[in-house]
Amino acid sequence: QYIDAIQLYDGEEPIFDAHGIEMEIERSLDKKVWLKSGGYLVIDQTEALTAVDINTGKFVGKHTLEDTILQINLEAVREIVYQLKLRNIGGLIIIDFIDMEKPAHREKVFNALEDALKKDKAKTHILQISEFGLIEMTRQRNRGSLMQTIFTSCPYCHGSGMIKTHESTSIEVERALKKIINCQQQFA
Repeated sequence: QYIDAIQLYDGEEPIFDAHGIEMEIERSLDKKVWLKSGGYLVIDQTEALTAVDINTGKFVGKHTLEDTILQINLEAVREIVYQLKLRNIGGLIIIDFIDMEKPAHREKVFNALEDALKKDKAKTHILQISEFGLIEMTRQRNRGSLMQTIFTSCPYCHGSGMIKTHESTSIEVERALKKIINCQQQFA
């Protein structure tokens, strides 16, 4: 059915570069995702859940602060749904929207998220925005996420993203050497 849509690519530039795919892959692996307005998302994946935090960043609106926050949150909704699909994120997802004082704005953001998720093939379930601006949702997990597909755990930090400082490591080495010396003195 798609045979007529297939075309041979014979360009000089690598096909992923020519169509911006390489850039999208790189963007999908970043923890921080910039929005066109200057705001940004921070996406943190753990074993148990994924947290998405929305921030105003460089964006300063033209109207009131509340309108600015609404605009960023609405822009974030579209990007969040896109990133969930692109990164193939499933399981429990917590979205921390910028706090909105007006209940009508919270409702507008919730409805925008609900509408955007209707286009997602993965089954989702979302709860209303809490007073803190949080949305809890689940998304069907079909296979491993993009991060799990591309990366493996670091053998040094075991996936924590943290490694010991040189000072901490040297203290551990010093203690281990003292143990060895003490052990050798006891058997001598």
